Amino acid sequence: MSDLMIATIQPRHEWLWRAEQNGNWEFAAYELGNLRGAFRRLGQAHPTEHDTSFPDMIASVTEQPFNELDSAIQAKDTAAYAKAYADLTDACNSCHQALNHGVVEIRVPNRPSASDLNTNRASRN
Repeated sequence: MSDLMIATIQPRHEWLWRAEQNGNWEFAAYELGNLRGAFRRLGQAHPTEHDTSFPDMIASVTEQPFNELDSAIQAKDTAAYAKAYADLTDACNSCHQALNHGVVEIRVPNRPSASDLNTNRASRN
């Protein structure tokens, strides 16, 4: 499970932040969809965790922040986005705690990490 989290979930969490920092709402919407899909696939790959339905656990902590992020993206509302993003980050950490993986702490980035992904431009479509 940790491979999927590190390879697919964590980068998308950061890219969501980067997209908003760059004012790229189109990319934020794209990455939100990708993050939802990545969590869905994670739940399919690991249907139970500690005798609990993992897809249900994921949904219980992500549904509200995902919906709030979606609304903030549609409205291009940076304040609402920041709150929803912080709520998503807290949700991730609460799940880690519940699964006895509290050593894995996600935070709101304070600067972009090195990446070859340019999130600072609009679509050329």
